[in-house]
Amino acid sequence: MSNTILLVIFMIGLFVGLPVALLLARDRLGRPSRKKLEQYSRKFNQRLQAPDFPALERHFGCPLPQAVRALYENKPEVRRSDFQVSADAQPAADECWYLAFYQPADEENVRDAWPGTEQYFAFADDGCGNGYLINPREADPPVLFHDHETGELSRVCDHFTEFMSWPRRQPKA
Repeated sequence: MSNTILLVIFMIGLFVGLPVALLLARDRLGRPSRKKLEQYSRKFNQRLQAPDFPALERHFGCPLPQAVRALYENKPEVRRSDFQVSADAQPAADECWYLAFYQPADEENVRDAWPGTEQYFAFADDGCGNGYLINPREADPPVLFHDHETGELSRVCDHFTEFMSWPRRQPKA
């Protein structure tokens, strides 16, 4: 009888305790420390403030469009985060495009492109891993939105300069 009780206790421990221990270990090992997050944020901001146009031009085999260069030379704009843009002055909620942050203009950004988007330059992100892309081989390219979960590309507007001229707004709560 005592062997049966020990076996039941062992089985409960195995089926309950082991998964809980694995989840706790995953959470502890999977979360970066505050120091690592601060280092990543500092490095990201340094990359954002120091565009590497020659590396991008080598990667794409062409000069970058002047409007893209202008974005990264406009330090207040490239530091902007958490905003919406829309072509309409009074847009409906589904006519707004949310940008969490601009992406750095460097080799690391293009190296880390989502599969299927390697020919594009991701200049901004919505904070969920979805990107705003352009084809840097065009003088004033269309702006595309890439949904990383489906791989779908949607046209946001016909020209990068048009997108950059749209008013910036705080997101509606």
